[in-house]
Amino acid sequence: MSDVNARFGKRPSHLPPQLLAELAKQASVVGAAVASTDAAAAGPQWGAMHKLLLKAKVEPGAIMKLVANRNAAGLSDIVRWLHGEEIAEVIEAPAPTAPVVEPEVMRAAMKIFRKRLRYARLDAESRLGVGPMSSGKRNEIDAVEAPRDYPTSVWLALVAAGRLKSEGKGFYALVNDDVGED
Repeated sequence: MSDVNARFGKRPSHLPPQLLAELAKQASVVGAAVASTDAAAAGPQWGAMHKLLLKAKVEPGAIMKLVANRNAAGLSDIVRWLHGEEIAEVIEAPAPTAPVVEPEVMRAAMKIFRKRLRYARLDAESRLGVGPMSSGKRNEIDAVEAPRDYPTSVWLALVAAGRLKSEGKGFYALVNDDVGED
């Protein structure tokens, strides 16, 4: 049995049985909260799970990925791994193809995206010390989080169409940045 797993780091040498039982119990509570599809109810449960995993000396980077993505399957794997089971390495699946979205929806989404980007830049430029009478510093906002007015599939379709580029973690930028130019 290997003490090192690429996904979770080095297995702690000794964990108290009480902590292992508490981890298993909290994992089942989190699983039930995720299954109920009530994201608000699941938040505190994930927070408690985060604290327990830190107590168990799991690699913080692995915990961050697990909790931030609300990955219930990964949570189950890490709890089994802490109990001493071997966990197979995950093989990355190929990227899914872009969803088909109506052109009118894509046009409206781009309009909202440009407006959000313009407002973010105006907000940044209105702060003290940014205007032309001070240092003259221009805004440095290149990407914004995708507006929640449209589902993720619309933003992925716009990336596939070459109108946006994904900057990671839900942030997108214009391919040809022509917003807010004078």
